[in-house]
Amino acid sequence: MKKAKKIIDSVYWVGARDINCRDFHGELFPIEEGATYNAYLVIDEQITLFDTVEEEFTKDCLERIHSVIGDKELDNIVLQHAEPDHSGGLVQLQKAYPNAHIYASTGCVRNVKAQFPIDFDITPLKTNDTICTGKFNFTFVEMQMIHWPDNMLTYCPELKTVFSNDAFGQHIINYQLTDQGLDKDYCIRQAKEYYANIVLPYTAQTAAKLKLIGSMNLDIEYIMPAHGIIWKDFVSDILAAYQDFAALTSKNKAVIVYQSVWNHTQELAESLAEGFGDAGWDVKIYPLSTTRSSIIFREIMDAKVICVGSGTYNNDMSYSVAAFLQHLKASKLKGKKGLAFGAYGWFPRVAGTLEQIMTEAGLESAHEAIKQNFQPSDNDLENAYNIATEIAKAL
Repeated sequence: MKKAKKIIDSVYWVGARDINCRDFHGELFPIEEGATYNAYLVIDEQITLFDTVEEEFTKDCLERIHSVIGDKELDNIVLQHAEPDHSGGLVQLQKAYPNAHIYASTGCVRNVKAQFPIDFDITPLKTNDTICTGKFNFTFVEMQMIHWPDNMLTYCPELKTVFSNDAFGQHIINYQLTDQGLDKDYCIRQAKEYYANIVLPYTAQTAAKLKLIGSMNLDIEYIMPAHGIIWKDFVSDILAAYQDFAALTSKNKAVIVYQSVWNHTQELAESLAEGFGDAGWDVKIYPLSTTRSSIIFREIMDAKVICVGSGTYNNDMSYSVAAFLQHLKASKLKGKKGLAFGAYGWFPRVAGTLEQIMTEAGLESAHEAIKQNFQPSDNDLENAYNIATEIAKAL
């Protein structure tokens, strides 16, 4: 039988670990360690569950709850997001605890009813609504578009805890549950990767909600997200990091992504990388077909320049480059420069098409596209190198 794990007095983790998951949200977010679906049980005069788990793991969640409360009733279920990895267990939990009072944001109520055949009531909540379970008071904050319209988080002043749902999440599986003993840079990097692949298109909304949360002057000792580790030692660090994420704070950094047929485009990519590097910039260079997209989008968040290159495939760009550009457009990046490049044999238009799509994706052109006919000469490679150093100096 699965057992709950106590986090602090009165709060238990009753979630699930999906150790086989390597593609989160379908192919959108490739991950390495697996995923957690965190649910939290708060013991008070009224016993309250925050979030559920993906449907296939509901048995785990129910067993963990039972390991704490035995045959007692569950009084409240607070559903902070309707996406199935958080709401999938709701129907079975309601059957197990039919007298539990269910709360959710207005949008979450609508989305749950659209997804599941339910015939029970859900009480809608809005920002600054509260419930009292005895000695604990919970205040709700709607977090629209972080990353669905129905997201919310909950704050308990007595516990000094934020139940944050998707906000501040990452994909770290740690059986000790918190960030204690973990490397801070690693934890922040994983949170950055999660943000880049899940929350990035909604940076404006995130910035606004961070400002709202800051104005509430919350005393926070724990942030308990719906995915990954619980923030304890690095609370101030993850809050500061989210400020940078939401501001798309950039540094002298270039990310170069490409796909090459006969290494001609790759040679250009390497010359660009050396040019940026010799100008003192941080450089990340990735062949698209063999690099996890989640890593690339983590790195472009704080880059000043994004370079995209493709060889010519049947008079078009490579399929992996096309997919990357579609993802880039959906990410709604602002304030970054772009450079297109690519080699061709007899059809010279691919680099120009890359440049056009990058502009449509919100990138300002740093230089006209580099169009290379067959293998680059030493002069061609030196030209690419010089273009990179010129861009670096100009920025």
